[in-house]
Amino acid sequence: MGNPRLIQTYLPDGSLEGIKVIELSESPIKAFVVPRIKLNDIKKRTEINQPSLYLLVNSTDNQLYIGESENFYHRVKNHDQSKEFWDLAIAIVSNTNSLEKSDVKYLESLAVEKAQATAAMKVLNRTVPARNNVHEFKVHTLEKILEDTAMIAESLGFSIFASEKENEESIWYLSAKKSNAKAEFRGDKFVILTGSIIDKSYAPSWAKAFPKSLVEREELLSSNGKDLGDSFEITNNIPTRSPNHAGGLVSGRSINAWTGWKNKDNKTMDEVMRREEA
Repeated sequence: MGNPRLIQTYLPDGSLEGIKVIELSESPIKAFVVPRIKLNDIKKRTEINQPSLYLLVNSTDNQLYIGESENFYHRVKNHDQSKEFWDLAIAIVSNTNSLEKSDVKYLESLAVEKAQATAAMKVLNRTVPARNNVHEFKVHTLEKILEDTAMIAESLGFSIFASEKENEESIWYLSAKKSNAKAEFRGDKFVILTGSIIDKSYAPSWAKAFPKSLVEREELLSSNGKDLGDSFEITNNIPTRSPNHAGGLVSGRSINAWTGWKNKDNKTMDEVMRREEA
């Protein structure tokens, strides 16, 4: 068990639908959580007129864009004009105005790299920004800030920087025809992992019943896989809504996730997650 932490949320307008200001105990940062329709309400907050790391989130489609700025309000107003996808912005600033431009650029690069690796959300940044140099004394502090950012995001329901290290104890496997896939729970997502082999074929009855799922499958495989002829090798982690959703993408047919996915000991989810908890 980790050390206890306290998360405090302040509602400036007394409404859950408005801006939230979040602070985390023993942390040098605070977060401003701003619904897109409430952007103008943040304009007068002096704390945002300093270097910041920010996240733009589509909470419905699980999409994410990561950036940095010297003035969050001006930057996010530009994004309001140029980026359609997002409905929520999260700005991470220093409690003591001690973050510099070079610090937030380093945080941006580190955050994009981690978010793309974990694939708990669909990251819309096309590339990882070049990692700028910061004093070696600062590296630990900045990494800790990113950990605190992850905790704040998690408290809001966004598992952005879940651990990218595969733990054999937590991996689930699914084999169907030529498919041989592995996946893992990361936050509230079930992620199909890099290296999985996915058979291109699918059941006609499944395609007829779920035509949108067929289109989704083909798009995901072509954009996240290496074509091997009659199958794809997954080259980017693919976040899915659930084991059932992942099972359909892997097998191209309807499956019962409770019996289809198995762990390294060949035990089904039903055996591990239902029966052992009974």
